[in-house]
Amino acid sequence: MRRQTEKQETAATGTAAETMPHPGCLPVRFQQRLESRPGTPSLPADIVLDRERAIIKRRVAGVPVNLVVPTEAFDGVMVRIIPGDVPGEIQAALILKHHDSALSITLAETENSDDLAILWSRWAQVFNLPMLVCDLGGKVKPIDAFRAVPAAQPAPRRQLRMLTGRRPRFLNKRVVGRPATTSVCHSSEREIIART
Repeated sequence: MRRQTEKQETAATGTAAETMPHPGCLPVRFQQRLESRPGTPSLPADIVLDRERAIIKRRVAGVPVNLVVPTEAFDGVMVRIIPGDVPGEIQAALILKHHDSALSITLAETENSDDLAILWSRWAQVFNLPMLVCDLGGKVKPIDAFRAVPAAQPAPRRQLRMLTGRRPRFLNKRVVGRPATTSVCHSSEREIIART
């Protein structure tokens, strides 16, 4: 039996509860099965996800390999929705997409599209990446209306100062500080210290 600590979550026996990363809790460490090549079985990998990079630790031909992928190398945060087994159900996945499919990381999988929509925009803002959609044909398109790119820098506030090259009037009225008055020092007197 393993010891339970405050950072270790335990799931009930028989449940398939997997902890998926949350954009507000970075850096995060989790395990996932990543495909090595299309058509080959997926391999287990330990992933450490940070705002600046993703570290993927896995074994290739029995040799441990650590891959450090900066977040700028990812194409975007992609949503892939496929129909479920039962009519009317869907399977949605949120993926940190890389042009090499072996480096794409699944961030969340759910049947509830409302939860996924909130996570989708948050992950895109955290990594400053575009939001992508994968249609049923497998084509990936960006969504320009909800791009997580920050707006332009705000205009400087005091444009008049830049034109005139002088200080504003209320700053001209201020006076220079004066040194505090010093205490009078008597050189011929003794200091009296009270002792008990």
